[in-house]
Amino acid sequence: TQTEGSVIISQGDPVRLNCTYQFAVSAAAYPFWYVQFPNQPPRLFLRDLGGEDSDEGIRKGFDATHDKKLKSFHLRKPSTELRDSATYYCAVSDTVRRSAEQKPSSVLIVLSE
Repeated sequence: TQTEGSVIISQGDPVRLNCTYQFAVSAAAYPFWYVQFPNQPPRLFLRDLGGEDSDEGIRKGFDATHDKKLKSFHLRKPSTELRDSATYYCAVSDTVRRSAEQKPSSVLIVLSE
């Protein structure tokens, strides 16, 4: 389950976009966040593969912790910027069943103060 629809917040406010999954074996689940800016294709934003510091999301101040017990990978940022306005997608790959889930998108709209 992902935070669905539009999330409208003011610049500087914190944000959390939720993502949970239902795979039976959470140890084999690898979650990802993708981002899509207007007139651009979606691209990889943040992943749970040992905390890749090169990921765009990390560089832009976002973080996500993979909670395997709760089967969640929520995307967070303590202080949003106007440039964070975009559509965000959560996807989870299951290496046991060799399947994947893509969740409904979340549209984040950051308004200037």
